[in-house]
Amino acid sequence: MYTYIDSIEDLACLNDEFLQKSYLGVDTEFRRTTKDNMRLALLQVNDEEEIYIIDAIKIRDPGQHASFLFSDSVVKILHSCKEDLEAIFAWTNKELVNIFDTQIANSFLGGEYTIGYQGLVEQELGIVLDKNETRSNWIRRPLSDSQLKYAALDVEYLIHLYKFQKEELSKSNKLIWLEQDIQRLLKLTFDPPKSFQELERSMSRAQEAELLQRFNSIVDTISYQEEINPTLFFSKKLQKDFLRLVLNKGLDTACEEITAWRSNLIRYSLLNLLK
Repeated sequence: MYTYIDSIEDLACLNDEFLQKSYLGVDTEFRRTTKDNMRLALLQVNDEEEIYIIDAIKIRDPGQHASFLFSDSVVKILHSCKEDLEAIFAWTNKELVNIFDTQIANSFLGGEYTIGYQGLVEQELGIVLDKNETRSNWIRRPLSDSQLKYAALDVEYLIHLYKFQKEELSKSNKLIWLEQDIQRLLKLTFDPPKSFQELERSMSRAQEAELLQRFNSIVDTISYQEEINPTLFFSKKLQKDFLRLVLNKGLDTACEEITAWRSNLIRYSLLNLLK
């Protein structure tokens, strides 16, 4: 079901193999004690032929032998990847590149915004996964068979989801939208912009509430037309922050803080709203 990797020599050999792949399913298990204290415990990788569980506790420093994670030619398929990005950075001191996120992709296909991996597998494949080790201690060694099987299942179906979602996104030309959102997520994770700090209202509370209500109606309409999740498109918080930024700094400056696809969809309607 899986191969356990706990030596730098085996990781070096595996890295060479992974660099030859077009895509890999990737997941992590980690321990986080505070916002800035993240420790990677396991890195699970599915290369479509076999699943590998890499012990990041025993391999404390991968050196150059995890370069597949930073290869532009290898797509890394993850689900809800933000904490995975941080966990991998804590282990390698490098930022992951060339990412496909199945949770974000599901939202671009009109699905639930915060659906978990288990939920998505059940939704798309009709398979119910075991959740018993969700809150497991991944730092303590040795790991139990139950923990390792759970970790392996976390990458078992990522490639199946990726192939289906990529095909569907290609039909509606949304792959570039997904790529823009991944790049935005990387920036927000490692270099968050300061423009969206809480801005004060430039109008009365009632006027702002009315504008936000009309803004939200626009978001819902466009989301329905484009068959995307409205929270993915413009969450309620983003609507409020974006509107205040528009009113304080202007539409062009505000649009620089969102992805191009969002700007293209919302700009004309927002201009009419603010007339």
